[in-house]
Amino acid sequence: MNNRSYAIGVAVIVLAILIGAFIIYKSPSGTTTPIVENPPVNNGTTTPPVVTPPAPTETTYENTSLKLSVPAGWTATAATSATSKDAVNIAKGNWILYVSPHASQASGTEGGRFAEIGMGAPSVDAVVTTEPSECGTTEKTAAYGIYTRVDYFMSAAEKKDWCAAPTNGKTVWFFSYLTSPGNGFFNYYKKDVNDGLVVTMAYNSKVVNSFPVKGSAELTAALKEMTDIAKTLVIKTK
Repeated sequence: MNNRSYAIGVAVIVLAILIGAFIIYKSPSGTTTPIVENPPVNNGTTTPPVVTPPAPTETTYENTSLKLSVPAGWTATAATSATSKDAVNIAKGNWILYVSPHASQASGTEGGRFAEIGMGAPSVDAVVTTEPSECGTTEKTAAYGIYTRVDYFMSAAEKKDWCAAPTNGKTVWFFSYLTSPGNGFFNYYKKDVNDGLVVTMAYNSKVVNSFPVKGSAELTAALKEMTDIAKTLVIKTK
């Protein structure tokens, strides 16, 4: 056999091998099947990934008298008061929602007085410099169910000897409370029984110029959040 014939023979053999390999790896659908390496087997030497559960969107605060939902970002703390059993402060930043399920008044005035629910709140103490007094103007907004929210605002026009006003030309919010039909500052459970629900909203600052501006997005959002929290309130004992 000469060299030319030998070379042709080798070429034919190589071509036959390539055609055979192509046929073997051809799938029935006409597509080639890729060769996939086997995945590694976890034989205990590798650590599986840690799955972090999502953060809770809210928690429940509960005591012997009440139960309510507390959204993420807010903190509920038992409040100490000689005239309020099982009261709670719910706060986020400078915002304070105060809920007292068993509040009693001392004035004898029907519905109570502003000072009896407002005094002690930082933003109220900053505006009302002489107690018992009431300062600013009010606006009412439907809250939920039978409750109406009463919002207090202060501007330079309402300044008095006993009422501190902002000096920045703004009208600022400094307090809110919830009231129901036939009640005032205290929402009584039974007629002629000195035991009722008090829900207030305040700002943790003594600097009047730092108070939220009326109509601002910040104030609107915070009042809605606090009202929504109060809406979840369940009174367990009356």
